[in-house]
Amino acid sequence: MPRRLIVLLTAALVLVPAASAHAGWFPAQPIDGPSADVVSVGNVDLARDGTGAVSYIKNGDGVPQAWVSRIFGGGWQPPERISFTPGTVTDVKAAAGDGNRLAVAWIADGNVYASVSPGGDTPGGFAPAVQVGGPNARSLDLDLGVNGAAYAIWEESGNVVAARLQDTTWTRVAEPLDIEINRVAGTGLLRPKVAVSAEGYAVATWGEVAADGSTHVWGRRITGMTLSLVPQDITLPGGNADSPDIDIEDDGSYAWIVFREDVDGVTRTVGRRLVGSAYEAPEFIDAGVPSNEPKVDMSGIGRGYAVAQTPAGAQIFGSWLDHDHFQPGFRIDSIDGVADAKPEVASTDQNDSAIAWRLTGADGTSVVRARYHDGEDANGAFSGEVTVSRGDLGPIADPGAFIAADRSGDVAVAMVQGTVGARTLAVAIYDRPPGAPFIDTTEAYKRKTRPELRWRPGNDPWGAQTFRVYMDGVVIGTTTNTTLVPATPLTTGKHTWQVESVDRAGQAARSRVRTLKIDATPPTLTVKVSGKRAAGKSLKITVRAKDAGGSGLDHVTVDYGDKSPTSQVASTRHTYRKRGSFTVKVAAVDKAGNVTRKETKLRIKKS
Repeated sequence: MPRRLIVLLTAALVLVPAASAHAGWFPAQPIDGPSADVVSVGNVDLARDGTGAVSYIKNGDGVPQAWVSRIFGGGWQPPERISFTPGTVTDVKAAAGDGNRLAVAWIADGNVYASVSPGGDTPGGFAPAVQVGGPNARSLDLDLGVNGAAYAIWEESGNVVAARLQDTTWTRVAEPLDIEINRVAGTGLLRPKVAVSAEGYAVATWGEVAADGSTHVWGRRITGMTLSLVPQDITLPGGNADSPDIDIEDDGSYAWIVFREDVDGVTRTVGRRLVGSAYEAPEFIDAGVPSNEPKVDMSGIGRGYAVAQTPAGAQIFGSWLDHDHFQPGFRIDSIDGVADAKPEVASTDQNDSAIAWRLTGADGTSVVRARYHDGEDANGAFSGEVTVSRGDLGPIADPGAFIAADRSGDVAVAMVQGTVGARTLAVAIYDRPPGAPFIDTTEAYKRKTRPELRWRPGNDPWGAQTFRVYMDGVVIGTTTNTTLVPATPLTTGKHTWQVESVDRAGQAARSRVRTLKIDATPPTLTVKVSGKRAAGKSLKITVRAKDAGGSGLDHVTVDYGDKSPTSQVASTRHTYRKRGSFTVKVAAVDKAGNVTRKETKLRIKKS
């Protein structure tokens, strides 16, 4: 094994950060296998809320079938077979929406089938599969918008066709998308791609052979089931173009298509932005070097990355998409490979991006490498480069690695590792620590010595958090709830407390320190009655009350016992109109709600 790959594999063993560390990569964990049945990965997709799935091909009933493993609560669920349709599955794709909504499409014996899991609080079952395409279908792509609509697109007998998912119904778009149905479109490197906006509409891109035999890249809108009147050729004059990729903003007026094109005899990667119905001037994303295999991904507001590799796959280049333009490209990786790296990119609503690629050494040994760009860095800088595959699981099988991200900056990288007969579906993750819990501030004292402590959890799409509660710097309890009652009574006085959230990966984040004030001591109280205790005579009732616990005295109440109005004045005069026995009831109340009561019995004589 080359020394450089020994270093890479060793690095995988030190990826897991300490419990209080910042976000980091966690090496691939097996999802299915090792097994002779695991064939290849289809893709991985995460919804904004962190749910999603990895799709893959695995033998079932003796032939390759479509399977998924869904992620819920931060954990990968047991594999589910999706295809029970006739034939051998050759392609599968999954697209995830919030609330466990999952669209899946696959090709079996050249026919396209699709299904959907409508979603709910937990992952639910799939609707019966429907056939939406075929025969002779290949090169499947699938995307799902934030409102739940999805589009599948593929090549069929040299034409580009699509189907739409609305609610739980799949419907094939009536017409082919390509410009001339008698010319070849969507085959090989001309394969189609699709992106769906928040409105639930799509923009498709593909490559097509022109009348002169050259290849061009086209773009076309799909609004509902209706195609835009004319597809648009976005190729630069003079060279063959292919390998398009696309992403779209939440606002469907804006999208980016990147593609490979021969420019002045050099294979280059180009990006063009769709604004409304027109494409803006081209922008190169490859730092001026020969390149191919472009990919693009961006957030809902149009920030992200485009990546490409050199023709031999030896190097990876990328360009940061910021303020609607690609910034100068630069090299992403640090080690040359000897085979196609096939870089993949994913971006988040936090303006973070992650890039993953396969690195193959001269002896055929391969790993998956990755880098992460924190969107808070105004210069677009990347974190260190790491190996995210597992060395003990074997080499990376074709077609390489796939990547997806949620809105919070978490990332999943899916791959199949191992040799034929002993392959493992594995997924590595970049897991952000949970958001810090939030404690509402209050100046009020609490009377109970075991008050119920409450807080709000920080954001963490991947699973339930565990909370450690600190009082005066010492842990007094651990819970998965967002409330805790101290087991040991707190003393009267001021305390400091905070809550620490710990996620499934052991990463932690603490709230700000807050002050908790306890006053469990009732006020002191004395009552003095002076004067002649006779009907019609004025008595002076003097109340002396003082707070003893720190919250401050709130008020006193004097009830004279003769059904006359009560008083909240510390020193009063009162005249009893009739003789008899009366009980003066006095209460002193502090601001924490502690109460001290005293009763004084009076016998009023005849005047």
